[in-house]
Amino acid sequence: MKRFTFAFGLLAALVLFEFLSLGFAGSHFAVLADDGEPSLQEWFNQNGYAIDVVKDETGIETFPAGFYGIRILAEIAAYAPVNNLSWYLAGDAQLNLIFAGENTTGETAYFVANASFGLCLGSPDGYFYTEAGRNTDGKDHALVFVNPNAPGYIIAWEDLLNLGDADFQDFILAALTPVNVGVRFCPRTLNLNSKGRWITAIVKLPKNYVAADVNFSSILLNGTIQAERWHFCKSSRLIVLKFSRAAVIELVKESLNGVRCKKSIEVSLTLTGKFLDGIPFQGIGKIRAINLGRCGK
Repeated sequence: MKRFTFAFGLLAALVLFEFLSLGFAGSHFAVLADDGEPSLQEWFNQNGYAIDVVKDETGIETFPAGFYGIRILAEIAAYAPVNNLSWYLAGDAQLNLIFAGENTTGETAYFVANASFGLCLGSPDGYFYTEAGRNTDGKDHALVFVNPNAPGYIIAWEDLLNLGDADFQDFILAALTPVNVGVRFCPRTLNLNSKGRWITAIVKLPKNYVAADVNFSSILLNGTIQAERWHFCKSSRLIVLKFSRAAVIELVKESLNGVRCKKSIEVSLTLTGKFLDGIPFQGIGKIRAINLGRCGK
């Protein structure tokens, strides 16, 4: 992406008049693009996204907790080889790297955020957050639109300080939000001293999805325990998953953090996975743990 300047005099006056007449006063992005580059609106039109860059920007700055996929749709920037993208928990300064350097269109990375979070684009001009208040120039460097083609959002970035040329097509991303699924565990009560082999999870997919759409090797329990077996009919919305009982017991014990002196306690377990098209899904099920251990040492 190259920097450019508008001509002064009559041309500038005409451009300003045109913007005002179209209701663009105060808009923080340019409708025009640099030589040879599509504008953000042109990119949306050319790639099949029914988005109006003026009317459809949501103003969203942070996103709800969950299992997300971040997919690169385009990177039209001179800084592409050195730019990086991270996520961070709202209220926290810790950046968690997602992409670094020049990446391939279509590349997707996944992460679990346990609380609301934002995204941060790093460039030689600085670090630019989806939360405009965190940016050193105080400008909004990320335009967020609802994705009309997949669950989630499209985020269009400007990677230059003070918005540079304000074309907002330096880095265009899809934030794929998780599809919610239903989860029930069997047994519903887990004896922490039991020696059985499996914990079964019965998963119900939402409408428009069937078992044949699922990437079964991607399924994890609390991000750590992989499903070892699965049973399904391709056209059914129900799938049956088998997890190691010993591994689940250790996971539950860790989550209880030494809790004792109770007859039982209910524990929430989160199941995550991906559909074959890369869309993430998640579901939360509860299991009651018993035999937590004696009081005292």
